Amino acid sequence: MNTIKFIAICALLTGASTTFGHESQQGQPMHATAAEQKAWGIAGETKAVTRTITLRMSDAMRFTPARIEVKQGETVRLTLRNTGKVQHELVLGTSQELAEHAAQMQKHPGMEHDEPHMVHVAPGKTGHLVWTFNRAGDFEFACLIDGHYQAGMKGTIRVVAQPQKPAASASPQATPYAGQHMRAIKALSDDDLKAYEHGQGHGFAKAAELNGYPGPMHTLELANELKLSDEQRTQSQALLTQHKAEARRLGAELIDAERALDQAFASRSISPELLTQLTRTAGDKLAQLRAEHLQTHLTQTALLTEQQIERYKTLRGYGNAMPMHPGKQHDMQHQPMMEMNHGQHH
Repeated sequence: MNTIKFIAICALLTGASTTFGHESQQGQPMHATAAEQKAWGIAGETKAVTRTITLRMSDAMRFTPARIEVKQGETVRLTLRNTGKVQHELVLGTSQELAEHAAQMQKHPGMEHDEPHMVHVAPGKTGHLVWTFNRAGDFEFACLIDGHYQAGMKGTIRVVAQPQKPAASASPQATPYAGQHMRAIKALSDDDLKAYEHGQGHGFAKAAELNGYPGPMHTLELANELKLSDEQRTQSQALLTQHKAEARRLGAELIDAERALDQAFASRSISPELLTQLTRTAGDKLAQLRAEHLQTHLTQTALLTEQQIERYKTLRGYGNAMPMHPGKQHDMQHQPMMEMNHGQHH
């Protein structure tokens, strides 16, 4: 069974539209893409800056200060001063995303990354990052250069929620659906389309993942920590490759089914009989796609030992997850690898 090259793994984990890199550009944010809303905010405009916060980066692998607080909606210029003799960087994100990204950087130090929410600073230089914190919550910043994150080079950002302004009286009819009539397929958001097209989980595997059934992507990310054997790595990679192909196929069919339903209403050609037919088709595709994600976790779990599964849950932050019944785990360990062909049944 062929092993997928590293670049294919990166593409699956990060999406085709994301690139990464550790090459310094004189302390400037390394991005050339349009602003994209993230859970922790969106790239800001210099003219909107209301405050500048200076952070020092040292070879002691520390940011100073290591904790900052901003108001929701505030556009801040982060000034990064590298006082050390090696390159450092600052990457914004959630704790989970930064931890997962850091794990990848540790395994593949040469992996490129380039996003608006990160800036790389050469020794003795100063860099700047302008960011609008329009989402309340607790987030993090970190240096993800191999070894720096693991040494504790990270900090926290608290974005304090601001009271919501009352709706303008000029538009009392505004509803949560406002603007969604411009979608190509009304029932699917841009995030939905992206997830289905790229074979992403989209939350379909939570029943398995959060109950202690590992998936292949995160299993491979944690391969060293889980002490996977060469055979386990090969089988997990093969499972991931097969799963992604099947999930993308089913996702495309689900999009087509939703498009047909949308167009039937848009063209006023809908009828009770056609409605039943189209909704059943879309529902079947959605069920098949969800089953594909869940079955992949089931198959991956059969490739691991009980100790590896418990370690996986701890590393993923599910330490209190209910353990599987030992008898069920024993049975799963003896399922043949032929089950990896489950995707052909959807």
